[in-house]
Amino acid sequence: MLETLKLIQYRGFKSFSLSGLKRVNLLVGKNNSGKTSILEALEFLIAKGNPFVLLRPADRRGENNFMDEESPPYGSRTLPDISHLFFGHRLEPGVSFQISSNIAAEQVLVELLSPEGVEDELSAADPAYGQRHFPLFEDELEPIPTLGLRITGNTPSKVPVIPVAENGSLPVPDLRRLQRVWFDKAVDVSPIRLLTSDSLQPGSMRDIWDRVLSEGRESEVIDAMKLLENDIKSIHFLTSNAHRNTSGGVLVGLCENGRRLPLGSFGDGMRRLLALSLSLVRTAGGFLLIDEIDTGLHFSVMEEMWKLVVKTAKRSNIQVFATTHSYDCIQGFASLLKSCPDFDSEVSIQKIDSSLDRAVNLDANKIEVAIQQGIEVR
Repeated sequence: MLETLKLIQYRGFKSFSLSGLKRVNLLVGKNNSGKTSILEALEFLIAKGNPFVLLRPADRRGENNFMDEESPPYGSRTLPDISHLFFGHRLEPGVSFQISSNIAAEQVLVELLSPEGVEDELSAADPAYGQRHFPLFEDELEPIPTLGLRITGNTPSKVPVIPVAENGSLPVPDLRRLQRVWFDKAVDVSPIRLLTSDSLQPGSMRDIWDRVLSEGRESEVIDAMKLLENDIKSIHFLTSNAHRNTSGGVLVGLCENGRRLPLGSFGDGMRRLLALSLSLVRTAGGFLLIDEIDTGLHFSVMEEMWKLVVKTAKRSNIQVFATTHSYDCIQGFASLLKSCPDFDSEVSIQKIDSSLDRAVNLDANKIEVAIQQGIEVR
């Protein structure tokens, strides 16, 4: 279990650390304070420097380079722009960022190098490099890369250097080649899931539901859903391909009249709670990262929601990191600690402020005092 986290030159953090991390950790702070960046850093670290985990947030954040539609054959295709991963959005040789934890083996370094410094590695990775050009897409050529991206640290083996274009784009062929190299190593990493609004679609939840069924744990999910609708009896995922990439495709069975209603009829809170409960099952023995955990949930269910999270995390050996800027969510957290004092050693609140060099760590006692005295902890 991670007890500390340190970020150096990563996104909006020049140097920032968190300490006193527990089983369940709530990250609080104003908008744009860096809470989501910390979740993304955690995912990358726990995934042992997997470059695909590193690049995944680009789509969600809109950090892609759009190819010039006026100049065929590019059209409207996009490529991830890695400059935004580095403090100050810098894109030059020698720039790097590091993510590490209290566990010596848990650290990863990402750095940008001049092509001259890694010429042999680039040539080995991409035969086209020696011809003074390299492909951005499978059938298109661009000028020689201006940088090389290297990932070292707790990676399973040496990750090949990736050429980087002048605008920060990574070439598709190299990403695909790297994907084959990465998965050929059969990397052994802890189960990890970052739960965002993108995770709420049935297509993202269906595979987890299959695992729930195979393990006979559907009652746990249904009990969790009863926080919002006590009459729930069953959950059903439709198998039609027409529903795989839409907001439909999930039915909720009710006890009272036996009807099965679309999940969407119950509101966003029910969809969010289903994704949360499924994710808790999926990440047994690993890590669950939740962005804006209270989204769609009424303040009256916050204490019960936190009870579900803490109890499941303890039972299934999960470390949870969640974000919020809702005072109701924090109050629900405090109410749980008051009604269940045995949870005191399992939880922490981390106040995030990128203008500081470390998070303000609030344990159970400090959380209770802050709520009683009306101290602003967001």
